Amino acid sequence: MNISRRHLLTTASAGAALATFAPGLRVSFAADGASINDILIVLFQRGACDWLQMLAPAGDPNYIAKRPSIKVPTSGTNAGIGLGTLNGTDLYLSASAPELKSLYDSGSLAFIHATGLYTVDRSHFVCQDNMEKGTADADPKQSSGWLARHISSLGVTQPELGVISSSSTNPISLLGDPSAVAVADASNFTISGGDANTKVIRAVNTGTSPYQASATNTVDAIASLQAGLKTIKDNSADAGYTGGALSVALRSLGKLIKMNMGVNVATVDFGSWDMHNSLVSEFAQRTTEFSRALFAFWKDMVDYQGRITLVTMTEFGRRFQENASAGTDHGAASGMLVLSGKVNGGKIYGTWPGLAANQLNNGDLAVTTDYRQVLSEILATRHGEKTLANVFPTVKYQPLGFMKSSS
Repeated sequence: MNISRRHLLTTASAGAALATFAPGLRVSFAADGASINDILIVLFQRGACDWLQMLAPAGDPNYIAKRPSIKVPTSGTNAGIGLGTLNGTDLYLSASAPELKSLYDSGSLAFIHATGLYTVDRSHFVCQDNMEKGTADADPKQSSGWLARHISSLGVTQPELGVISSSSTNPISLLGDPSAVAVADASNFTISGGDANTKVIRAVNTGTSPYQASATNTVDAIASLQAGLKTIKDNSADAGYTGGALSVALRSLGKLIKMNMGVNVATVDFGSWDMHNSLVSEFAQRTTEFSRALFAFWKDMVDYQGRITLVTMTEFGRRFQENASAGTDHGAASGMLVLSGKVNGGKIYGTWPGLAANQLNNGDLAVTTDYRQVLSEILATRHGEKTLANVFPTVKYQPLGFMKSSS
């Protein structure tokens, strides 16, 4: 993202602690300070990923009956990849995700099935807002994001690139955190006009107002990032990234991590999972990029794997029964995966609710694991959170055991 002199000079907000420097980019920085060692990455599958296709109960007669044209087969062309069982039900990984199977077999990846948000709402906007604020229907409203509350609870002053959104904007989960910086592509995070405009920006921001301090710190962050790009040993070209959107975002994030500038928290978005029509082909295309990008990122991060925990989430699952357009509509439970050097991988966690009519939630896969239980276990074991009540006030800590305890 190029930040122009005009944007910097026309977006001042007197007395504001947070300044806007480009469309959708909101930046503020704390003073230098200590940071925790582990790196938390939250990948949001926006659009509601169908986890009955990602990790399918492909041999279940109920599944076969309700998804006659889109079901994951257990044999033949595009057969699912046998992964394991959960409460006696065999689960098959999408044939488009063989790289995830490799990560699973290596012990670096764990799945949690039938996760989600306790809600009767099936609106993308409402459910994303709830999940990113760490709430469910019955909870008091929150004005900040769950990640922002976690960062505040740590009581650690973040470095200038400690909290990163690998997008053009910061997500709601970081709402209320003044240190978050949106860096969609590290290589393009520059100031339009180069040195000439940089000098002008510094010259007109020598004061101590919040805006002037933020402008100066932003310029410093850009300078640090660009200097870091020149010094890191970047082997990402050999990792196997594709040219897809998730590969681009993760490759850029990987460069920031390699700079050793204190990245503690990062968010990544990968959307277009809202597949109401022609699900089989669309899902295969999307899942191929999802699988390859995660595999490439893990290979790229070989020197950092012991410090990284990446978790995925999606706003809800899809309807159990396929629709008339060979797709799926908005449903209930979904699933999550955790990629980490500290995960008890090679296993599927959670409780399988079953797919018989009397086991469904309004006709769909029932949520048996609150998504916040998964996030809480990661925060408590790997990311220094001592007071989970500050992050998820209404959730009792019930670890599933998928994470190894921090030393």
